[in-house]
Amino acid sequence: MLTLVLIGVVGFYIWQRLSPLEVEGVTVAVPQPAGNRCDVTVDVVATVRTNGRSGVIRYQWFRSDAPPGAILTEQVGSGQRTAALTLAWTFSGTGKATETATVNIIEPSPLQVGTQVEYRCQG
Repeated sequence: MLTLVLIGVVGFYIWQRLSPLEVEGVTVAVPQPAGNRCDVTVDVVATVRTNGRSGVIRYQWFRSDAPPGAILTEQVGSGQRTAALTLAWTFSGTGKATETATVNIIEPSPLQVGTQVEYRCQG
């Protein structure tokens, strides 16, 4: 009986170690919007929920006012259930803009999620 329990525990441990990282969901938000401030940098944060396995997330940011960003990586440790991917977006000058920031998850599974980013500077 003890042998069966030991085999089960070892099997579960191996299964946990060999199971791949999976993305369970992504949300994208601007925690501190620009508001009416001029010449400001806002952070756009993608919160990636995972299955808690270790692995690498490959991703890139798309901005509606620029070409696609570089492909980046985020190492996720075993037991880590969330990862924060941040885009720092700088706005300057007077006027208004409503842009879109989209995170493009490439691996472990393709997924795109975006949000609007607003800038208003009266000058």
